[in-house]
Amino acid sequence: MKRLYILIIIALFALPLVGTQYAGEIFRLAPGVSNQAMGGTGLGYDGSLAAGWWNPALLAGSPESGAELMRSEYFEGLLSQNQISLVLGGKNRISFHLNHLAIDKIKLTQLENPADSLSNDNRPIVWKTVTNQDFILSAAMGRKLGERVSMGVAPKIAYRDLAGNSGYGFGADMGVLWDVGKGIVAAGNLRDFFGTMLLWQNGSFETAIPSMDLETSWQGVVSKKDIPVRLALRAELFAEDRGEASMIQMGKVTADLHGGVMVMPIPSLLLMSGYDVDSFTAGIGIRWVGLGLDYAFKGKASDGLGNTHKVSASYRW
Repeated sequence: MKRLYILIIIALFALPLVGTQYAGEIFRLAPGVSNQAMGGTGLGYDGSLAAGWWNPALLAGSPESGAELMRSEYFEGLLSQNQISLVLGGKNRISFHLNHLAIDKIKLTQLENPADSLSNDNRPIVWKTVTNQDFILSAAMGRKLGERVSMGVAPKIAYRDLAGNSGYGFGADMGVLWDVGKGIVAAGNLRDFFGTMLLWQNGSFETAIPSMDLETSWQGVVSKKDIPVRLALRAELFAEDRGEASMIQMGKVTADLHGGVMVMPIPSLLLMSGYDVDSFTAGIGIRWVGLGLDYAFKGKASDGLGNTHKVSASYRW
């Protein structure tokens, strides 16, 4: 518990760090299709192979190992995401997540004669097409601090290539898990807890502002057939004024809410649904021996940028 208190004190000092607004957005595109189908929840759900990203403290639990490949398309295919998750079980469980984000066919323009000013005879033209890419590698590990409390840490590094400008990022998240009892779990994840840095080739840099994830969930059975059910409610707290980009605005603090439900009517089938900030989500999962197949759908958001589709294939051993 002394270690827990020390880490909490460090976190409290880290929260007021001055950072760059939206600098940490690339780290928020999460793995785990079942998590997305449940409205973007998962801080207390160790059944996902992406559990280490959602909350590294979850790795102190189940000894299960596995690998998952995920493909996602956002904004009607404008942004693509490819993810590989690997979980290695045993006494000291650890996970790795490699995330690739790409926006293709971005047109860069310049004047027909760059040495002259803009005019009817010197108009902008497309001089090349580029692809913006991000590669993010994160690891996670967790340990038990007691019978009911676990804690974990997840360091991460990133490489960015935006219109020919490259940069590197590094940081870490810190998570905690508390098994309250009777199927109730409380969890938290302090993301970018010491201010994730993004260093650009031209010498400039950005600092991601720390944010706090909090979630409570319940897992049990219903009906005479003992059908497993899971309910989750998550809140993201940002120490920055994100304006209309967040659901709740409280001055310089803003927040987003997520909620989800999972039902397993038969052992090999998962049915999921939820609400993610401003959109309805739904999904289905199939389990057969060690194989898994998941699909998640997120409805069109109020910004009109289109639906989101995610699909993954996994194997557990």
